[in-house]
Amino acid sequence: MKGRMLVLLLIGVVVSLFTVPVIAQDTSEVEYDPEACFAPAPNNDGTVQYDAKEGPFTLAISNSFIGNAWRTQMIQMAQAFSETEAVAPMIDELIIVSTGQDVEAQIAAMDNMIALGVDAIILNAATPTGFDAVVRRAADAGIVVVSFDNIVTAPEAVLVNEDQVEFGAAMARDLVERMGGEGNVVMVNGVPGTSVDSDRNTGAKSVFEEYPDITVLAELEGRWDSGTSQTVMADFLATQPQVDGVWVQGGGPGVIQAFRDAGYEDLPPMAGEAENGFRMAMGNGEFEGISIGQTPGMVAVSMQAALELLQGRELPRIISMPLPTVTSDEIEEGVHYFEGLPDDFFTPIKIPVCGVDLDPEAILAVEVQ
Repeated sequence: MKGRMLVLLLIGVVVSLFTVPVIAQDTSEVEYDPEACFAPAPNNDGTVQYDAKEGPFTLAISNSFIGNAWRTQMIQMAQAFSETEAVAPMIDELIIVSTGQDVEAQIAAMDNMIALGVDAIILNAATPTGFDAVVRRAADAGIVVVSFDNIVTAPEAVLVNEDQVEFGAAMARDLVERMGGEGNVVMVNGVPGTSVDSDRNTGAKSVFEEYPDITVLAELEGRWDSGTSQTVMADFLATQPQVDGVWVQGGGPGVIQAFRDAGYEDLPPMAGEAENGFRMAMGNGEFEGISIGQTPGMVAVSMQAALELLQGRELPRIISMPLPTVTSDEIEEGVHYFEGLPDDFFTPIKIPVCGVDLDPEAILAVEVQ
């Protein structure tokens, strides 16, 4: 990199280093394709184009919550992506600031980025609303704003996301089918107040409501974190409920461990995220179900979008990424999960049409502190 890397975390995180395997995926014939990468979402409302600027560029990532493995891996992937051969010459400096769930603190951090004169802000917001004014200030200053994951309502922001409503609904449909259309479901939700959490819940409940014999027995606050999810599920299982299915937004390895610790020999069907431990348990036959991934590589796709916009490319304002999905009927070791990787590592890390082709070693080598 030509410039310096500045990473500011207002909440400390320790990342352990692991001996990791190389993912055996053949992506040699798949090349970066902006048309395929930046596909318009069904609700896209137009296109965005800026006057081309001469690089290299200063990119700033404004992140809110950093209390789980997904967010840590997301920051690791951002830094690792910025150091790849294709991207490094275009980035003079990468600034990363995490501010927790304090909306005012995140807005203040963004105002600092505007004052620094960054070229683009990549935003993972604490809440969908409340950022309209600061995004407008950035736009007025000629700064590209790309909002991803927990997206904002500001019309000046380019949005990069998966279809979170369909994410929740697809998991629920598979779960209901495996339950035979009846029984008690426990929902383990994400971080309250975020768009991803509310959208996934909306999708899931729209499916559950179609089945009068499906009962949502409890909604637990797992915060997309294995430790938290394990604790809340263990506390719930201690009441000895009848659980026929589990729908978990994130923290699946912790949920599975809670069932193991409670002495369950047969786990109920589950629908969960794409953590390596969750997929490994599914691949080993501990339960039947579905795994859908919200790749932390979304940050790299958002960085790529910002670089394209800075170079004058016209993009859809609302960009939709595909849902990386696998079921217990088709899951394969070495493709969907990996022996030797930590349980909380999110396995969908290669998005070749977007120029994202990182390996676990490069990601886990990044220390976030």
